Amino acid sequence: MTTTSPILALRSAWQATIEALDQTGGAGIDLVEVESLRQLIEAGGDGFVDAAWTTREQQEANGQTEGLAGKWAAKEAVMKVLQRGIGDLDPRDVEIVTEPTGAPRVELHRTARTFARRRRITSWHVSLTHEGGWAAAIVIASSLRPTLARAAAANHERRNHG
Repeated sequence: MTTTSPILALRSAWQATIEALDQTGGAGIDLVEVESLRQLIEAGGDGFVDAAWTTREQQEANGQTEGLAGKWAAKEAVMKVLQRGIGDLDPRDVEIVTEPTGAPRVELHRTARTFARRRRITSWHVSLTHEGGWAAAIVIASSLRPTLARAAAANHERRNHG
């Protein structure tokens, strides 16, 4: 067993904390006017809805434009984090699902998942709100930085092989 000075231990803990705080893979925000979306849905019909939202998203929204607007805002916010737009991603590849608790959750498929992996995004945090005819979403992505992964592996090695 090796002895480490308290100062070195504190310095190491402080550095690990700073590195952990710097794991944000990006943030995105979007705002959707519910009435404008309702008009788009009316004009585009089922074809528009099926091209923009997965079957699960449609079922969860239960035919309510407000629910689809919140999910659309979250999809757009995710795309901003990925630095991609509709031309780059199928909107159904970014799925906003509702947990049993009512909380939204991001699920990525196909191309969106590939872009997230390239950015080393490991988790998503999403919040939706609906107020006064608007739906808004903010999304924060967490990523695993290579330096943090290397530091964790080195720390594990030191502890186990001293």
